[in-house]
Amino acid sequence: MTTRYPLGRLVEHDPRSLAYAHGVLPKSAISSVDWTRRAPILDQGQLGSCTGNAATGALGTDSAGRTASTSVTVSAAGATASHGLFTAGQHVLDEAFAVALYSLATLLDGIPGQYPPTDTGSSGIGVAKALQALGLAQSYTHAFSLAALNSALQQGPVLIGIEWLNSMFNPASDGRIPVDQTSGVAGGHELELCRFDATAGEYWIANSWGTSWGQAGCGYLTAADLTWLLSQQGDVTIPAWVSAPTPTPTPVPTPAPVTAQQLATGIRNYLTSQGV
Repeated sequence: MTTRYPLGRLVEHDPRSLAYAHGVLPKSAISSVDWTRRAPILDQGQLGSCTGNAATGALGTDSAGRTASTSVTVSAAGATASHGLFTAGQHVLDEAFAVALYSLATLLDGIPGQYPPTDTGSSGIGVAKALQALGLAQSYTHAFSLAALNSALQQGPVLIGIEWLNSMFNPASDGRIPVDQTSGVAGGHELELCRFDATAGEYWIANSWGTSWGQAGCGYLTAADLTWLLSQQGDVTIPAWVSAPTPTPTPVPTPAPVTAQQLATGIRNYLTSQGV
């Protein structure tokens, strides 16, 4: 029997994001990565706060040149920019932090409504803006291809926003998330992608539905399934953390060219998200 879990990721495409495309490394520079998560697997309960949960998980996960912790420090300036949702000082990366981050994201994205009082859902862009407002991320970029996503994973975890199909609620015993394209869309979901097996072509996500889901709260998508999901108005957001500047990899990734087709798709997705 399929167990239903809360969803809350909304589509928000901004054509301006195309100017912040993550670079692409040569195939020879792509290897398997498994970034250690220091923060526990969270459980969003019945709240559609997946964007805040995914970003909280990424904050609590190691990246190149950065050892994460189970807490972060919000500066006075960040507290001022938080609309009263955060105070200056140290905050534990727990569910309360994730919900507050989700609430801030609903204020900063381009989607009507806010939480509280209404569980409106939010976007990858919205939660990236929230991380930046708190002074926890200095910037963020986007991956517009699987090659760019693989390149970003060489430096740390990323956030992915995808459609969640009815077939995906219950992973297989090996952790595989079954993607049946005919099963119907249950909603949208934001996830932390923190492990990549380059040999097997497996992309492991840390979910926010508690440790009873999947393999202790985690599961994986195949390269083919992830590629298809991202083609369905999916997005990839890559925060650059303030606490440790992202080191320059060797070799340096080349800027990902944005084709006329990608630009047209980006604009079309943006207009669709705005109801035009």
